[in-house]
Amino acid sequence: MDSLHNYTDIDFHAEGAFSTIYRGRPTPPSPLSAQYSEVALKVSNPSTQRAPHSPILESQILRTLRHKHVIPLLSAFYDDSDLVAVMPYLPLHFTGDVVTDPATRATIVRDITSAIAFLHNQGLIHRDIKPQNILLASKSGPAFLSDFGTAWVPATISLSHVSQDSQYGEPYLKRIQTDIEPVNAKVTEVGTGPYRAPELLFGYPAYTESIDLWSWGCVIAELWHGKPIFDDENRESSEISLVNTIFRTLGTPDLQKWPEASQFSAFVHIRFTQYPPQPFDHMLPNAPQEAIEVIAGLLRYESRQRIAAEKLLQMKYLFSRR
Repeated sequence: MDSLHNYTDIDFHAEGAFSTIYRGRPTPPSPLSAQYSEVALKVSNPSTQRAPHSPILESQILRTLRHKHVIPLLSAFYDDSDLVAVMPYLPLHFTGDVVTDPATRATIVRDITSAIAFLHNQGLIHRDIKPQNILLASKSGPAFLSDFGTAWVPATISLSHVSQDSQYGEPYLKRIQTDIEPVNAKVTEVGTGPYRAPELLFGYPAYTESIDLWSWGCVIAELWHGKPIFDDENRESSEISLVNTIFRTLGTPDLQKWPEASQFSAFVHIRFTQYPPQPFDHMLPNAPQEAIEVIAGLLRYESRQRIAAEKLLQMKYLFSRR
């Protein structure tokens, strides 16, 4: 692919499970050519996808909910049956080997936390927070939360302009409305391996935005751990293998520590190996104490006890970065 509409010099950048990312240059008459030398082109085929994957809904979210640390949607158009979402080209991910400066790490943690708080205040759940979905313009930032392709939205979200924007009209609007999951019957096969919250691993469909908080805690911990803190050593990535990895790290919980687990039949009926918890300061010896307090506040079994993003912004590690 050398050109597409008003974009030239198109090169492959990355492959996702349900989309392909290209980088390209906007050219006149595109108004983006005056502001961006390069952009990212996310190409998806909406007709082949089902919940929780919805590129049309992702475009709607990015058009409707604007925040300075949520990646902006610059344009969207159809190329035959493919939906092409145009966004800024951001080449880096938020990992410890990319961002090594302590002050920059703390600033980016604060900025992305503010984006998460914004989404949660609107009733959205991102459902796939991981280093690869936090994009950086450079090693010093700024940072943007990206990839809303599996985000959960409440049924009350406005979708009225989707049928106007889509060349396929009303059928696509109805498809999106059908794909929106009920509050207590959400899809549990969301998220990525070691960043998935434990309630997802036990198949609990009435989860809340707290799954994002767990994932965000995993991302922050990885800055100092050098790899996912719940890295599956066997590389099985099955639910039970990941559960055992979490238990080996945080300790095996009982119902007193994790009351909501009484609703998980597998937790109640399986006898898990009893592991003691590993102290965070032993696992992350180079992390500042203020960051460990943030991580410990997010990686809690009981989802209602995880510190909400808005409250995280008042914690010392983030508050001092205003």
